[in-house]
Amino acid sequence: MTASSSIQPLNVLFVALVILQALFVLELIAEVTLPELFVNNRSGWLLAEFLGTAVLFVDMVVRFDELNPRRKPFYLFGIAGCAMGWCFQFFVHYLDSALMS
Repeated sequence: MTASSSIQPLNVLFVALVILQALFVLELIAEVTLPELFVNNRSGWLLAEFLGTAVLFVDMVVRFDELNPRRKPFYLFGIAGCAMGWCFQFFVHYLDSALMS
């Protein structure tokens, strides 16, 4: 397996996590109603986001020196943003399910 073919799934995962973060932030800020698939399975999406963020973080730590120097800051800030977004979503979801129900 070449280096570029092993990185492509990680790029897809990164884009998917950024899109999920944007959807959930848009739901909170703009009061957009998400489809039932996202609303009813919020805990599952949070778990998937956590695992995806963890995979990207471990990948970044393992091969940090191999990353393109011009893309390092974007990759670092993207993963940090996904991790902070996940923590925020987890906190809001926990408050919603524990206190509002």
